[in-house]
Amino acid sequence: MKKFSSYITCLLLITSLSAQEIKRLTLKEAIELSVKNSKQLQLDSLKIQALEFKKKQAQNAMIPVLGVSTSYARLSNNIPPFEITIPGMGSFAIQTNFPNQYNNRVSLQQPIFQGLRNWNTIKAIDQQKLAAGMDTEKDVQDNKLNIVQAYYNLYKLQQAKTLLDANIAQTQVRVDDITKFKNAGLMLNNDVMRAELQKTNLLVTKADVESAISITSYNMSIFLGLKPDTKIEVESPDPIELAATPIDALVSNSMVDRVELKAQQFRSKAANYAVKASHSAYMPTISAVGNGVYSNPNQRFFPMQDKFKATWDVGVSLSWNIMQLYTARAVVGEAKNQKAQLAQLTEQIKDGISIEVNSNYEAVKVAQLKIDLANKAITQAKENKRILDNRFESQVALISDVLEADQLLLQAQTNLLNAQADAAIAQYKLQRSLGTIK
Repeated sequence: MKKFSSYITCLLLITSLSAQEIKRLTLKEAIELSVKNSKQLQLDSLKIQALEFKKKQAQNAMIPVLGVSTSYARLSNNIPPFEITIPGMGSFAIQTNFPNQYNNRVSLQQPIFQGLRNWNTIKAIDQQKLAAGMDTEKDVQDNKLNIVQAYYNLYKLQQAKTLLDANIAQTQVRVDDITKFKNAGLMLNNDVMRAELQKTNLLVTKADVESAISITSYNMSIFLGLKPDTKIEVESPDPIELAATPIDALVSNSMVDRVELKAQQFRSKAANYAVKASHSAYMPTISAVGNGVYSNPNQRFFPMQDKFKATWDVGVSLSWNIMQLYTARAVVGEAKNQKAQLAQLTEQIKDGISIEVNSNYEAVKVAQLKIDLANKAITQAKENKRILDNRFESQVALISDVLEADQLLLQAQTNLLNAQADAAIAQYKLQRSLGTIK
């Protein structure tokens, strides 16, 4: 029964592991997936689509307005006819009691002049669409940077686990060797306990790292549009190199390449058109109008007759809301204020970009320095470990010194791993601040 239970447990474990999808990704593949499945980019697309609908509404305001109406009414029949006499024409019997009233009307109105309101509105929307396109590109770059950071963080954690596994195995060898020395009466039981304690501490650190891997992998799966339980494994990314360019040149280039500033340029143009559109409030509206009437009785005939007759008319209408000359000031003032806000916001964005470029530039320099120092530390830690290992074999070194040497080498290797990953992230952040992230 016990064997059967163990068999079932193993089977369930194997099934669980096989159900979890493992996906190995390069950095390029991760970036492509993040862009393809980004919910933010999908939202951006809908925003551009909304602007297109808004543009069509403005275009529709410039096309003819065709109206059709029909009506029927039943009147009382208690109004008697009467007779009128027109000199030179004789007498006419006027029938006023037409119980059945039919009226059919077709009207057509074509706007001719509306102060160029709709034309300027359409131009403004076109610029807003271009600005929205730049916003989308900004989100693409932010999306790339986010996945780069997540990718390198996961890479750093997975490599740290590999280092820990190697050190745990090495520490176990230490425990075995020290145990042999203890059994031979050459070392104390306390020495064995120190080695086992170091191994336990390493196992605790490994548990923390594995938990961080699980969380980071889960978050990446959601971000990439994969199944939440997908186990992501990353490959060693290719190092990136940035040309040694003076900081002043980098700041200057960023003012040209940053899509945020390009978006502001389009918004500024849109604001100009919005101001022009607002001035239409001071102007009259002119339209060409036409009507066709087919009614019984037709009110346009005298005397009216109990039969259907058709008439038509065409003309030009002009309407001008005089009170609007006063209220238009607020409309124009609001449009100008929005334009001024955009100009001020643009200056704020420029200041932020300058600070961002300088900060990321310094971060890259520091990260590269840390790599150099970490490599130097590894060389020193390896030599220290070699000397102490030789002394330990000769039984002239304390076990505490040997274990400390192991720990120092692990720390140096971990520092190098972190420095390399942080340097790559810093370089991508600098690229993002320059508006040139790949």
